[in-house]
Amino acid sequence: MRNKKITVLAECAVMVALAFALSCAKLFEMPLGGSITVASMLPIMLISIKYGNAIGLGSAFVYSVTQVLQALAEGNVFPYCETAGTLLLCVFFDYLVPFTLLGLSGMFMKWGKIRHTEIRAYLGIVSVVVLRFLSHFITGVAIWGQWAPDGMGKYLYSFLYNGGFLSLDFLICIAVAVLMFRKSEIRKLVELDKYAKESV
Repeated sequence: MRNKKITVLAECAVMVALAFALSCAKLFEMPLGGSITVASMLPIMLISIKYGNAIGLGSAFVYSVTQVLQALAEGNVFPYCETAGTLLLCVFFDYLVPFTLLGLSGMFMKWGKIRHTEIRAYLGIVSVVVLRFLSHFITGVAIWGQWAPDGMGKYLYSFLYNGGFLSLDFLICIAVAVLMFRKSEIRKLVELDKYAKESV
């Protein structure tokens, strides 16, 4: 039992490190935060799909902390937070909350109403990206909306800004997931088919 816990911990640590490394490989970076990466969300999602929400959320929270530290190191976001309140709002709803929510990607894996386990995984992936978007949308309205172009409301600005980079980041992520789940070796590694018995 102890060896299994150590194995799970080591695997989660490797996946969090991989997610962080991929988050540094930015294909495009937005001026007020947010970027398009090489499927940086996927390693965290795979942890949740394989081990469930509890371990997924724990790993995702650690990843969210690395994102805060990365933003601090780059120094291109937090200087725009003019008060302690906006700084806290930014830390929580642009970093800690949205990236921790990625740990819920396995939420549908035991849902037997959907026969194909990969469809359950895709549904979880889509769901957490939507939740991440909603979290970013809050700060987009509350903080970053003041930089909206003339004539554009802060709600529309937040929707377009966050939806723009996140939708492309998601498409890369889901495309890589589809390719990976076609490989039997990957399916076995993620233990995707162990949930097939939950099907009706």
